[in-house]
Amino acid sequence: MKKFGFTLLLLLTSNIYSETINGHTLPPEPDPKINNSTLLGIDSNNNGVRDDVERWIYKTYKDKHPIHIDIAMQAGRAYKKVLETPKRAKEIHNIVSAPVYCEGYFRVFADMFGDTKYIQQKILGTSFDNIYFNISERNNAYLQYQQHLSGDIYLVPRPSKGKNFCDFNTSKYE
Repeated sequence: MKKFGFTLLLLLTSNIYSETINGHTLPPEPDPKINNSTLLGIDSNNNGVRDDVERWIYKTYKDKHPIHIDIAMQAGRAYKKVLETPKRAKEIHNIVSAPVYCEGYFRVFADMFGDTKYIQQKILGTSFDNIYFNISERNNAYLQYQQHLSGDIYLVPRPSKGKNFCDFNTSKYE
């Protein structure tokens, strides 16, 4: 009987990991109760993006230009810093803003000079924030981060320089 239970568990586990989108094996869907019991949630593949967020990104953008996934994953890694250290907002601001600048380059600037329409809908913004900061503790960390930024002036780079803020290999798209 024990052997059967182990085999069944192994089968269930292997089926959870068998979901692949665009060649990427998704982590298993985390139990919401466990995932939301901590600020950082579950990141079973240790790629810096919470599993529920990673699954949402790949499922939401699977039929879009692949750059959507790269930018959203970069934002997921950056937003983790907000949850870890909201009081260091001024130190991490450039990391957290980098995916927005990267998106701006590919949404506005890169599209002006080529035939490829990279991004047809905004990736980062309220929808992404609502997925990432989906419980009150995460939202409070984000508000705390915003409060620590308050009162300062932050320069936004020219859209033509936004590509420099991408943390992935952009040459595969150009």
